[in-house]
Amino acid sequence: MNNKTFLQKIKNLPVPILPTMVGALTLSTVYSNMGYTWVRHITSWVAVIVLLSYITKMIVYPKTCLQEYSNTIPASLYAGFTMITMILGSYFYNASPIFGKTLWFIGLILHAIHILIFTYRNVIKGVNMQTFVPSWFVTYNGIMVSTVVGGVMNEPLICKIVVYYGIAVFTIIIPFMIYRLAKHELKDPMFHTQAILLAPSSLCLVSYLNFIQTPNKFIIYYLYFAVICALIFIIIKLPKFFSFIFHPGFAGLTFPMAIGTVASSKMSEYLTGQGYETFGNIVNQISGIQIYITTGIISVVLFKFFMMLVDSYKNN
Repeated sequence: MNNKTFLQKIKNLPVPILPTMVGALTLSTVYSNMGYTWVRHITSWVAVIVLLSYITKMIVYPKTCLQEYSNTIPASLYAGFTMITMILGSYFYNASPIFGKTLWFIGLILHAIHILIFTYRNVIKGVNMQTFVPSWFVTYNGIMVSTVVGGVMNEPLICKIVVYYGIAVFTIIIPFMIYRLAKHELKDPMFHTQAILLAPSSLCLVSYLNFIQTPNKFIIYYLYFAVICALIFIIIKLPKFFSFIFHPGFAGLTFPMAIGTVASSKMSEYLTGQGYETFGNIVNQISGIQIYITTGIISVVLFKFFMMLVDSYKNN
């Protein structure tokens, strides 16, 4: 394979591979917590390759990246780049706290800048109802990955600010998003973004339980109610989601399902800790079902992306 062919592959790297890897990394952490640490190691190193490939794309093909970033939906998914950076920061923290924390901080700062740019372009300059889709949550709540993985970073003030920002922005956007989905049909290329509805409430719940020492039970129940509603919505829509021929938009199913699994696991721990063992066990069983479904979904999407890569070699 010559360099031109390799660089062409880099140029054609689809933006949704970024949030897909965020989903795979999140699910690998679930498996790591169950004792299967190799899953996390393998996934993390694949994520490193994807991240370096995307950095190469930004350096070699800046016009392509700027063109993607100028479109609202791909721009919202570019947040996956900073989310991978934050998760890899927590992964490398054990080996090198300085390197790990630096990566985490870089991801956090870049994501905050991305939010400001995205808000200026898509909110301050006017909201376009056609591009106001659930992928906005990848940008606005994706920064909460820093508080999902940031416990070891020892930055409680920054993390608490992110937690309260995330809950506020989710609460503000979600009613408008529900109204938009109810009143305006989503075009087929954007159909899978509906699954992203599970991500923000899950991120909020996990982050809130991670960093707030005396959590308000009403906030917890409100957030988990939103998680369950979004989960039921996705399960009902699954046959429709998979009725489509595969395209990179399937990435919308990956991270939300993975972080939803973490949210149920955290909720189960909270309920058990409060003395509600029966409810805690029920939610724990729900998280088991989520792991089962999520593993299937992420495996399919990763395999399909891999086959896209294989097919691209056949076409040379």
